[in-house]
Amino acid sequence: MPAPVRICLSLSLLGLACGLSPAPVTAQQTTPGPGVVDAALLLRQLDGVKRVLLIGAHPDDEDTALLAALARGMGARAAYLSLTRGEGGQNLIGPELGEGLGIVRSGELLAARRVDGAEQFFTRAYDFGYSKTADETFGHWPRDSVLGDVVWAIRIFRPQVLVTVFSGTPNDGHGQHQVAGLLAREAFEAAGDPARFPEHFRLGAEPWTPLKLYRRTWRDPEASTLAVETGRFDPLLGRSYHQIAMRSRSQHRSQDFGTMELGGPRVTLLQLLESRVAEPEGSLFAGIDTTLAGLVAGLPGSAPGEAENRLAAYRDGLTAARRSLAALEPSAAAPPLVRALEALRETRTWAAEGTAAGLNEALDSRISLIQEAILATASVSVIAEAEDDIVVPEQGFPVRVKLWNGGSYEVESSNPRVVAPPGWVVAEDASAAQGPASRFYPRTLAEARRRGAGSSDSGAGGRSEAKSSEEPASDGAVVPPGDMRGWGYQVGVPGGLEAPQPYYMKEARADDLYLWPEERELRGRAFDPPLLSARVELRLEVTDSPPVHLAVSRPIRFRGVDKAVGEFWRPVLALPAVSVSIDPRAIVWPLSAEAARPVQVTVRGETPEGFSGTLRLHVPDGWEVTPGERSVDLEGPGSVHSYPFEIRPVGSLETGDAETSGRLTAVVQAADGRVFEEEVILIDYPHIEPVPYLRAAETSIRAVDVRVDGTRRVGYLAGSGDQGEDAIRQLGLQVEAIGPDDLEAGMLESFDVIVLGVRAYEVRPDLAAANATLLDWVRCGGVLIVQYNKYELPNGDFAPYPLQMARPHGRVTDEASEVVLLDPGSPVFTYPNRIGSEDFEGWVQERGIYFLSEWDERYSPLLAVADADEEPQRGSLVVARAGEGLWVYTGLSLFRQLPAGVPGAYRLFANLLSLRPEDWSR
Repeated sequence: MPAPVRICLSLSLLGLACGLSPAPVTAQQTTPGPGVVDAALLLRQLDGVKRVLLIGAHPDDEDTALLAALARGMGARAAYLSLTRGEGGQNLIGPELGEGLGIVRSGELLAARRVDGAEQFFTRAYDFGYSKTADETFGHWPRDSVLGDVVWAIRIFRPQVLVTVFSGTPNDGHGQHQVAGLLAREAFEAAGDPARFPEHFRLGAEPWTPLKLYRRTWRDPEASTLAVETGRFDPLLGRSYHQIAMRSRSQHRSQDFGTMELGGPRVTLLQLLESRVAEPEGSLFAGIDTTLAGLVAGLPGSAPGEAENRLAAYRDGLTAARRSLAALEPSAAAPPLVRALEALRETRTWAAEGTAAGLNEALDSRISLIQEAILATASVSVIAEAEDDIVVPEQGFPVRVKLWNGGSYEVESSNPRVVAPPGWVVAEDASAAQGPASRFYPRTLAEARRRGAGSSDSGAGGRSEAKSSEEPASDGAVVPPGDMRGWGYQVGVPGGLEAPQPYYMKEARADDLYLWPEERELRGRAFDPPLLSARVELRLEVTDSPPVHLAVSRPIRFRGVDKAVGEFWRPVLALPAVSVSIDPRAIVWPLSAEAARPVQVTVRGETPEGFSGTLRLHVPDGWEVTPGERSVDLEGPGSVHSYPFEIRPVGSLETGDAETSGRLTAVVQAADGRVFEEEVILIDYPHIEPVPYLRAAETSIRAVDVRVDGTRRVGYLAGSGDQGEDAIRQLGLQVEAIGPDDLEAGMLESFDVIVLGVRAYEVRPDLAAANATLLDWVRCGGVLIVQYNKYELPNGDFAPYPLQMARPHGRVTDEASEVVLLDPGSPVFTYPNRIGSEDFEGWVQERGIYFLSEWDERYSPLLAVADADEEPQRGSLVVARAGEGLWVYTGLSLFRQLPAGVPGAYRLFANLLSLRPEDWSR
């Protein structure tokens, strides 16, 4: 048995005696826990300096197997830089598009990184949608701005090796892929040039010159010069890196990327594009000095020799720790790790600021890691819990910090400190520490999600340190092995909180570029850091050695239990006391409509004591609303009520009349004069952390010259989050949702028209099973409108006659491209609305996706549309007679146009809903 080690734990503010700053807590990395596996993974990271930055364009472009092999297997710091957050894509799991989808996919990237062990960065580029050329992409993204962001990521991460996923040529397909490849090459040259982007230096960055540039050769493996083994089995993890990567890949749920975790040989193939080292190629780091000793050469005077001696002692400590780390007795590795930490800190005293590029950062990060490794080997846990996950201004809530001594050494303890944003108040509260678990964990996971304000449509700058007392000295209490102790606090939230927007959304975008704040710690990160954390200082006493101080930080999170799921953790979020939302989000008002229409305003409160106020709906000139106001009474946190209003035009409407189009806004005023006029949207899915953001409580209203056959009975079979059902109601038609139990012949007979939502064949297995019944309904005289589906449609033979989609699928990305009506006399274009070229003006993001490429002669193509310099595509809208009915397929992006209130899209959609088989035959 090793000699006894006494651990004196002082939970206090991180003001390290050695003058070091701890690594910041970010949402993108999981805090290591006690035990041998986490300790062994940390030991892999402690020897040497290896950093690799992978560069791509979108969430899902990354090579997760390479990242897992680097981070989990080699102990390297690996990171993925995604130019965008994926805002321009589609969403399999919910209704979010645009900025809301960007939040979802940013969260999925963080979830993926928690699995594969890498870090995550972004640029300011907004994903405006699919593009076909680099030139088109640079028309949206100022080249120098995005290049500067890539250079910024290189300068703050300091990778020796860059890996670009893309080549920067048309072979990459997507224009944004091409741009990612081009900028990776340019940044390889620019990052080390002090004349490029000097504004970075004002924020503390320094020039950094990567030594190698590789390209991922998944499309042309014959060009490879290096194979990185990713299928190797790791006995520590019990899996291969490829298997870990597939679990990481499966976090991209909004992109239907779930995949099997298969074992077996795997490699990532790379091509060396540029190298600043002379050694022949043999491995990713061949020719690169990855030792800590290599970084001390630039120190002045005798410092290099002294530092090298200290680093030798550090390596000896690591070697001894590896040899003594045993699965059933990890604590034997603690003493040599303590010796290694002391040697590392002594090395740090020789590293004057600015004398050796990257040395200070490398030493600081390893000091943080080795402290975590000591905690892991000693089996000591620090847990920080809040009693609420959603707090509001002027609310107080309990927090508890607990120390669990699960190891074999005694722990001496004192009060911790809590770090909170400026203006927050922290006070000791012993009752919170000793409260029963039933009081402390009252909420189920479903309740926690319900309390997230708003629907799933969808600041921690200048932080202060709050403490339990001025100088929290040790209280002399000893926590013996196997025991636990807790400290309780009351945390008070100040009034006038900053809006809970992600940092990159606090200001409106400059076209397709987000605006970043001045804080260096935020730029390029996924989201803001946690609101609250417990700062912990530990003192270790080893025989014949002075006390050794350790310092760690733990985010304070809500801890709950759901009896159907088990324990769950959620971040603490500070939200406005009241959220206000309007349904629908956009109103298209046919000129002929005169009857009043319902508008529903939902008010949600988060104040523990409840809320009372007055709700008013403000309408533009030319409209009236009834009633004028409603009283609001909410009972407690999470309480939500909906209030109905009716609106109608005053007098007759004229299309495009500025007096009859505008925005409706909802305002709630409290008795004390506080005003709430924003919707708090909490994007919350089981696989990602919840993230809130705000948008105005308003809805657009537009008078449109659109008519529809009001006799049509419409059924809607929802797909993956489109809003077609609401658009049908906007046209004045009644629509009924079709569920799994409704797909029977007798149930379908009540409908004249059935509309399938986007990707319905992918997400509705009941539809695939009942497709024959649905086609029989068509043959008996029904009209089926199939919105865009992916390859499931042709592969499943779900259409009445053969058809095909090319790979890659046909699409037109220019939303202003010319659209040609192939048969202007078709009822699709003549009844009840006359469709012309003007109806394709004002479209957003794109014309359409997943166009058909081939079809049976019984289909009639109705539109021809093309991007610049391309042949017209005719598969965006086709109609076929099937028996007595009609089968319609459209790849037009109605799922984007209808929520945006595009008049022409509504007019075309109204004609499709009004289509009758007998009119088509004529």
